[in-house]
Amino acid sequence: MYDVIILNGLIADGTGRDAYQADIAISGDRIAKIGDLKNESAEKTIDAKGSYVTPGFIEPHSHTDLSVLFWPQMTNYLEQGVTTTVGGNCGHSYGPIGDELYRAAIVDTKVGFEVGKEYFNNVTLLMPKQAAAAALKKEYGIDLDWNSFGDYIDKCNRSGMCANIVPLVGYSAVRGAVMGLDCCREATEEELDRIEDLVRQCMEEGAFGMSTGTDPQYVPGPFATKEETIRMLKVVAEYDGIFASHTRNYDMAKGVPDRMGGYHDMLEEALAAGVRANVSHVHTLGMGADDESNAKAARETLAYFEEMRDKGLDLSYDVIPSPYSMDMTVPYFATFLRPFVLWCGGRKEFAKHLQSEDTRKMVHALVDAGLYPFLDEKNLMTSIYPLLMISRHKIHPELVGMNLMAYGQSSGKSLLDAVLDLFAEDPDMGTDMALPDATTSNEILCRHEMAMPCADGFSGDKDTNIGISEDLGMLPNPMNLSCMIRWLTLHGKDRFEDSIRQITSYPAKRFAIKDRGVLKEGKYADIVVLNRDQLVSHDRDEDPLQYPEGIDYVFVNGQLSIDHKKQIEGVKAGRMLKKGR
Repeated sequence: MYDVIILNGLIADGTGRDAYQADIAISGDRIAKIGDLKNESAEKTIDAKGSYVTPGFIEPHSHTDLSVLFWPQMTNYLEQGVTTTVGGNCGHSYGPIGDELYRAAIVDTKVGFEVGKEYFNNVTLLMPKQAAAAALKKEYGIDLDWNSFGDYIDKCNRSGMCANIVPLVGYSAVRGAVMGLDCCREATEEELDRIEDLVRQCMEEGAFGMSTGTDPQYVPGPFATKEETIRMLKVVAEYDGIFASHTRNYDMAKGVPDRMGGYHDMLEEALAAGVRANVSHVHTLGMGADDESNAKAARETLAYFEEMRDKGLDLSYDVIPSPYSMDMTVPYFATFLRPFVLWCGGRKEFAKHLQSEDTRKMVHALVDAGLYPFLDEKNLMTSIYPLLMISRHKIHPELVGMNLMAYGQSSGKSLLDAVLDLFAEDPDMGTDMALPDATTSNEILCRHEMAMPCADGFSGDKDTNIGISEDLGMLPNPMNLSCMIRWLTLHGKDRFEDSIRQITSYPAKRFAIKDRGVLKEGKYADIVVLNRDQLVSHDRDEDPLQYPEGIDYVFVNGQLSIDHKKQIEGVKAGRMLKKGR
């Protein structure tokens, strides 16, 4: 007797071959049989007539490894059919950890504020380990009792999780473990030897590859030289690991956007090291001014990728399948006024204080002094004005959909005063990041054969708030809930079987994930049953934080985890995997 039999499904097995009618039997965590099983028995039988049966989807760029100890349910991924996520991206990982530094990430906002009470920084990346350990215990009840990369994997597996995680080791974590709090500089030769040994140890302990983050805020990643990075990538290549990178968006020396320069840096390093490469969350932000120029930038980006592939680089990339996406959903515009909201005790209190001329002068003085670049209209590279549009305003609903910079320029005031006036009138005002002029470029990037859709998210549910308060809330981005469904319905290939391959066996191959991504006998039973005609993503609805439609059943390692949008309580079937294990 089998544990589960799925009858009458149309099997899109992940390879890209034509879908075919068959039944699937599960025993333990594996697919036991595929064929005609009408006369076989099982403890549970599901009739999938009229539905597709596919491998579990694989998300190639996430930060679930950073959040799984806080939120092991991983509901936001399971509800969209994702059974495996790749973590450790952008140079972030929680292992290894040295003796003096805890290198945090965006999911640690509460921990960071407990440690440093920083008002101007949304994310505190570098914290003294002892202080961070106390804050982790206070905020989440988590003991910081691991050091090595392998120790962290083992801790997560002991704690349990609801989907699988493929861990990359973050190079910023490695550098911080060796160099400690003094990591924002070039490494000495002796430190480079120790870093190289530690990279090798992480690969031995099961890392699937290494990631870097080279934007200025991703310290200490930007302080690694090209020669240093290549040296460490050669170690990764010895283990057939992959190199993933959040490449820099700006040339800080010249003070101009330079995303293409970031791609050049990364891919030249990968080619020199002889390592497989995956470029993280490719987009055209800062590369174009309208739909036409953004589309041109997307084509130029892909032409460069193809050129590097022709030179012998084993290359892929991931892309968030929406131009309407930032890292988080921010319920209130007040989040972007963080220091002032904190000082005044809340968003409504700050709105009242804005009636005072002294308050206005204080805000202007702090921004002019360079303490809060988010609101500095003299440096549009770091400010919010070009990026945000008004999404909610009870006094001026006619402004919904208008870009903040466009509104400010039409108001006859400074951008800062225009925005402060709007906020003062409605402290519940909402904004969203939207790049409608990147719609065509996003489509171009999504449909290339090297592309994989990603969410760039963390684990949790649709209501998870990682901000430090309700006023400064940070909820999942809609793509964290439905990026795979948006991609399947709007950006997928012409053949559904090709669309399924792009989110199953293709990422499994790119990241060398063994025995997943295909439906074959003997492979792991990560399985999705979906109704293709009912697939709906709510990411552009008035309430975008809804789970998608059309996913009927999700199995993780043979265990039923989602049954028609209901997560099965108590089932923690996921695993943090180790390469080659």
